Amino acid sequence: MEILLHVNYLEGDGNALERLFRLAADNGCDGVELRWRYRYQDRTQAQYQETVAALKDRYPDLTIVFGGCIDFCRGEAETVRRDTEQFEEFLLWAKQACGTPLINFFTGVMVRPGGNFMEFDRNGSGMAEEADFDRAAAGLRRVGDRAAELGMKIALETHNGYLHDLATPCRKLMERTHHPAVGLNYDQGNIQLNRNGETIEQVFDIAGRYITYAHLKNLFVLNGAFVITHLDQGMINQRKVLELLQKTGTVDRIAIEYPSTGDGTIAARRDMEYIRFLQEQLQF
Repeated sequence: MEILLHVNYLEGDGNALERLFRLAADNGCDGVELRWRYRYQDRTQAQYQETVAALKDRYPDLTIVFGGCIDFCRGEAETVRRDTEQFEEFLLWAKQACGTPLINFFTGVMVRPGGNFMEFDRNGSGMAEEADFDRAAAGLRRVGDRAAELGMKIALETHNGYLHDLATPCRKLMERTHHPAVGLNYDQGNIQLNRNGETIEQVFDIAGRYITYAHLKNLFVLNGAFVITHLDQGMINQRKVLELLQKTGTVDRIAIEYPSTGDGTIAARRDMEYIRFLQEQLQF
């Protein structure tokens, strides 16, 4: 099972990208997860992709996964058409330039008009209609077809504020999509923040057969607020998560995450030490 380092350990401009690759290599990671669309002003999207391709040449043994989003659920038809075409072009580039095996994917933010994004139970699947599942499934089948042609997979992240936030709506969406190249990216850290969130065991009972990728992060929830911490701390039993991921037989890689303003360099070293300890203990 490959262990990837998520870009949120060192989120930033192009210089941070170079440090991220070096950090991954220095700490024994098997790869990195980056973003499809570049967020910063120091370079264009084309320059971003050139930078990533050059880093792949420098670090050929690192697997590169990307995260992407198309608003299949509520997006305007023309915007969805344009974004889908751009995404399919990106898939081809990612496969050819980076050998990317998988895309972490989202089907569009869903927040009640005038609502608070942080009221996770009332947004995402909490406000979904049947038409949202139909539109998302149709879009996923299209990008799934293109991914399959390229020997790639699409993994929907269990993420608050999206249709695919919890295990139950994820299973419903997977059943409606019914595509061999489309699965789930399981993130208990996100599920933990939702009032309706399932336990680790419940997630695997409900949707475990669809999990093809996973994010590992840890946190504390106190009085309605949450604090990100290191993988070996927090409320989530990562050993249990990894034990159950192994049993699925469908997960080839996971990414560790640190979405925090803390020192990502130290966090990466500490988190990889913990993951290596669990690898020895669990023999994965």
